[in-house]
Amino acid sequence: MKRALALLSAAVLTCSLTACGDAGSDVSSVSGQAVVSSAPPELTKADVLAAYDRAAEVYDWFDLYSLPASGALVTENGLPYDSSRGGIPYQAVDYAGLNCYADLDIRVRSCFSPELADDIMGGSESYRDIDGKLYTASCARGSNLYLLGKAVSAEQVDESRWTVTLTFYADSYEWEQPFATVGYSQKTLDYIKTPDGWRFASFCPSDALDETADTVFRFSYDADDFSKEARDMENWSDLQLACWLLHADGALSEGPGDSLSLRFLDDPDSWFAELSVFPGSPWAYKDNVSTMPAWDTYSWFTPEEQATFEMILDAYQPKSSAEQALLDGLKTAWMQTSQLHQDEANSTFCLVANDQCLTLGKKGGEYPWLYKDFPERPTSIGTGDNGEKVYAFSYGGVDVKYYTFSGEDGEVSFVNSMETLSPDVKTWWGVSVGDDQDAVLSAYPKAAYTDKIHVEDGEGAWVWPNDNEMLGSHITFYMKDGTVSKILMEHLSD
Repeated sequence: MKRALALLSAAVLTCSLTACGDAGSDVSSVSGQAVVSSAPPELTKADVLAAYDRAAEVYDWFDLYSLPASGALVTENGLPYDSSRGGIPYQAVDYAGLNCYADLDIRVRSCFSPELADDIMGGSESYRDIDGKLYTASCARGSNLYLLGKAVSAEQVDESRWTVTLTFYADSYEWEQPFATVGYSQKTLDYIKTPDGWRFASFCPSDALDETADTVFRFSYDADDFSKEARDMENWSDLQLACWLLHADGALSEGPGDSLSLRFLDDPDSWFAELSVFPGSPWAYKDNVSTMPAWDTYSWFTPEEQATFEMILDAYQPKSSAEQALLDGLKTAWMQTSQLHQDEANSTFCLVANDQCLTLGKKGGEYPWLYKDFPERPTSIGTGDNGEKVYAFSYGGVDVKYYTFSGEDGEVSFVNSMETLSPDVKTWWGVSVGDDQDAVLSAYPKAAYTDKIHVEDGEGAWVWPNDNEMLGSHITFYMKDGTVSKILMEHLSD
């Protein structure tokens, strides 16, 4: 450490004073003299998050990877490096603004408190001053394999302290299946006001996932192991069940899914608290899991349980923005499941617009059926071949046609055509205008290609299902310049 400080004092007069930047200073010029404002602007959350990003880059130079370097390898004494003699090889740092050891020291001290900066600079053998230039022993340890991603949030504690909370998300299923390490851990950093400005008094690497945390779980999705896992599932937390369901399907999900949904009805406060880590997470199936209580309750539970679910949706008061996101997702899912289950409608022939599921098929009750924000009155466009009244309306980028006829229980509505040109609308399986052929075939692998379409509709189309009759319900993905240009869902009667 004494050597580092000596090098700094000798070099600081000749090196540029570059820094991360201090969000807490306000410097102006009066008659050629620098004047520091007595009332620097308050920090905003954006300022603190930006300061974290700058500090994380610097901290990782010492823990995760070295600064980029180029040129000949030399020894610590500046002599040409000879591998046969051992020792550590160094290269000149090749990074704008970091020309000498003092530049690096100043950059570190602009981000971290004096005590933490001393630890960082004094504990590193990666950087040296060699002939007045900054050199590094280039190395990289490799990031945490179990880390899927992270989220960063900031909160002000008082006038001289903020906390920055890092949430590290684990998920190894993609490369470790049928096993998986899934969950999250958190670190809280202190951002404090010092005589030199705002600095971090504590820090951690950008991949500091704690795999031993109580909120990180180890699962096996092997069928032979499932019976062992299931024996103890009733003692699992809501979070552990939810993490299990991120990669469970078929028989592996039914029991745990029902349990998680019943727990929502029994103790919504605990459910919301434990799953509040799901919104904003990088887990691919987070929405499927967090909305599961809505789908299960509507499809499988008793009328009394459905009434309890609706009461919770109406009465629950979210305690955070994450809980509000969970509640909004459940409300949307509850609306969608009722729309998908009415009469003959199903998710196969659904266009999702503004979170509502517009479906082909028979509709119960009068227009606008179970939907909200539809046009007050549809447009009458005449009568069909059998005298039925035909109507049209547009909603959320979807043009809809339906007809009405008299049934045993009175007037019946039947949606027979839905068409969209909007990239904001998607099928239930996630295909939108603007997607390519691979996206269509990934969601609908048995779709068939045809070039027998009108020229104005495109160059060809993928049709699903491929039954050659084109009767009943179908989806047509019109293609132009390699991407979907229009999606048509229609029902043709026999």
